[in-house]
Amino acid sequence: MRTGSLLSIVASIGAVKPNIIFFLTDDQDQMLGGSMPATAPGGATPIPKTQKLLGDGGMLADNMYIHTPICCPSRAETFTGRYFHNLKVDGQCPAGYGGQDDEGNLCCMHVDEKLVNNYTMATGLSDAGYKVGMFGKYLNYLSTGPPPPGFDAWMANGGGAYYAPQFFTHGITGLPDGSVHFNETDYTTAVVGNYSNAWIREVKDEPFVAFINPKACHEPFLPSPWYNNTWEDDWPATAPRPVSWNTTKQQRANHHPTIANMDLLSDETATCIDETFKNRWRTLLSVDDLIADTHQLCVDLGIVDRTYFIYSSDHGFQLGELNLAMDKRNVYEFDIKIHLAIKGPGIPQGATFSQPATNVDIAPTILELAGVTSMQVDGRSLVPYLKQSPTSNDQQRPWRNSTYHEYYFVGLPPKCGQNNPIETPDNNFIAVRHQHGSPFGNILYAEFTTGTQGPGFVNFSTIDFYELYNMDNDPWQLNNIYNTTTQQVRDALHQDVHQWLQCK
Repeated sequence: MRTGSLLSIVASIGAVKPNIIFFLTDDQDQMLGGSMPATAPGGATPIPKTQKLLGDGGMLADNMYIHTPICCPSRAETFTGRYFHNLKVDGQCPAGYGGQDDEGNLCCMHVDEKLVNNYTMATGLSDAGYKVGMFGKYLNYLSTGPPPPGFDAWMANGGGAYYAPQFFTHGITGLPDGSVHFNETDYTTAVVGNYSNAWIREVKDEPFVAFINPKACHEPFLPSPWYNNTWEDDWPATAPRPVSWNTTKQQRANHHPTIANMDLLSDETATCIDETFKNRWRTLLSVDDLIADTHQLCVDLGIVDRTYFIYSSDHGFQLGELNLAMDKRNVYEFDIKIHLAIKGPGIPQGATFSQPATNVDIAPTILELAGVTSMQVDGRSLVPYLKQSPTSNDQQRPWRNSTYHEYYFVGLPPKCGQNNPIETPDNNFIAVRHQHGSPFGNILYAEFTTGTQGPGFVNFSTIDFYELYNMDNDPWQLNNIYNTTTQQVRDALHQDVHQWLQCK
């Protein structure tokens, strides 16, 4: 169940290949009201059109998670369907965020990019006769050369700027191959939307897959000019204030050192958090426009009935929870739980599915929708559950009741006027999020070790700290129950998470 598998799917002979449009946002939270289903008071949301089109008009995941809660690893996993340890550099990736490893290969946040670029789902899609386009953020650190194999159209960057964005380009009508720097008045979400939609018009008569990846709602949270001051009357006045918001050190004493050492949030930090929350919603208004416009384009072109629309995020976010002013990188539910919405042929409207999944399952799902015959992946296709038609083979191989999570320290200085950094070298973790139906119940279990990947190599052979949470009673992960749990259960949890780590 936890070994890499050769995805084998046979397309119906003569069947019309569906189109697939995958929208992937950056840092869009699920628990704090930023995505679907809406969790803000009164159902307030920054994406009302998308909620109606893809949420009400499609299917939502109840238990969708991210394998690694930081940008480059998460995206590498999403595009390949592989777990982090199968994409990781063996040596050091200097500066963490991007550069070259000890052998001179491109890397970012400990991802070995040669293990990503040559093995994305684009290769299988292209071999199956699809036109494939990438528009927006790919990985955080990109080569200046031609696009990775499988991509026909390439207008990609590592996130870039909200205004005057720069992209590496190839095969984009109206733009030279190489690199393009847009004007100071050009807003990145609009640029990504305009060029992706223009490409869809060009390839509408052929089967296509469009990856549309806006920067929003990543830092520095700059809205478009037309939404710069927008705040609806029924929207929250502040960021959410769950029970884990601005907790005392005594309340966090049983957490690993990064969390235990955080100071109380000052008034200055609280104000910064609230402004961050508001500007994140404002940037998402442009994403809402992009998704709605793309859907309407498919209606106008007469292809909407043979097109799948998929929408997700590369991880969640924090806004003062456990005194972390902003960002992600943590094992907790607010950072690892994400939305997944899908609409298209055979997908029931207004439905949900409960199977626990991660972004590692997205590539095999897209590949099966496209009828791809073979690719090496770690994840599993969700298609039988999205279409609510599991076969006898699916029933003989039951779906998992837990998800696996893995992270290696990158480093981030204080935010919003805090004195403490957002993470310290003790924040390397492997974890399993068990759901109802698991023999362990509805829990989160994590093991932490200390290291920076250089000169030492973090491999979790030595564990410095353990955390265990009952998610029924403690959904915001305040009460670590590891020390009051029996040794038998501890041993079983330890064995389970290390089995996941060995998945190849």
